[in-house]
Amino acid sequence: MTRELVLDAAAVTAARDLAWAASPAAGGSGTGAPAWPEALLPAWTGSTNEDLAALGPQAPHLSVVATLDQRSGRGRLDREWVAPAGAALATSLLLRPPAGVPVDALGWATVLVALVAAEAVDQLAGRQAAGVKWPNDLLVDGKKAAGILARLVPGQPPLGNTVVVGIGINLNQTRQELPVGTATSLAMAGIQAAGDQVLGTLWARLAGVSDEWFAANGSVTRPLAALGGRSVLEAARSTSATLGNEVRVHLPGGRELVGIATDLDSDGCLVVSDARGEAHHVHAGDVVHLRRSDGGYA
Repeated sequence: MTRELVLDAAAVTAARDLAWAASPAAGGSGTGAPAWPEALLPAWTGSTNEDLAALGPQAPHLSVVATLDQRSGRGRLDREWVAPAGAALATSLLLRPPAGVPVDALGWATVLVALVAAEAVDQLAGRQAAGVKWPNDLLVDGKKAAGILARLVPGQPPLGNTVVVGIGINLNQTRQELPVGTATSLAMAGIQAAGDQVLGTLWARLAGVSDEWFAANGSVTRPLAALGGRSVLEAARSTSATLGNEVRVHLPGGRELVGIATDLDSDGCLVVSDARGEAHHVHAGDVVHLRRSDGGYA
């Protein structure tokens, strides 16, 4: 198999500008295109998150580091994330909210980015292919194609807080190259998209949604033009592949919760109703694993 091994800056820019022009944000935000920073696209790196952090506290909003060969990536709960060179896109983006956005609202960042990534994949696929397994996995046709992790980095005035978003997207792995049967790649799902195109599309869509969300002071209930008139909460619910399923939630200390995933609340918690009908609000930070009780991946 011949694989693209290095991202092309011109191709990323072209894909980004095309996706921006076609996005609801371009016509609905009233702010015009963002001031795009130059993307850093190393041929390989240990960790794009570390490279982004190395840019320092004055790195501009929407800074991006991406590669097709990340060699020391880590996901949620410090789990290792590896892929053959050229088989996956590793990306880190920096979001810099205005000072007026409450810190508590930024806890929604992982969910926000996940739903934006799902919409970007649907756009590339030309069909409804993607969903979000709460809180941070992107599914394509019911199998994991990407992991997403957003981390708040507290800052001091005048720079304020930043959110570092790490995303690893499987582009063209074969079944033999994936670690588990519940994983997939875009190519396996019939989505033929180069890393340049995926990065540019994701960058543009995240810019439009995050900027409008920040302008709404991080509200998850206010309709956003960048989300087609839906609120973040509405979009997250409609994109969720978890809601409606019986799930098994593994919690610290060996505890377990089994019930129906019924809702996402305004704090970003998953609401799980147990066999007695009692509703449990589960925070993402408390979850070790979440699985469907029937063994499905949602």
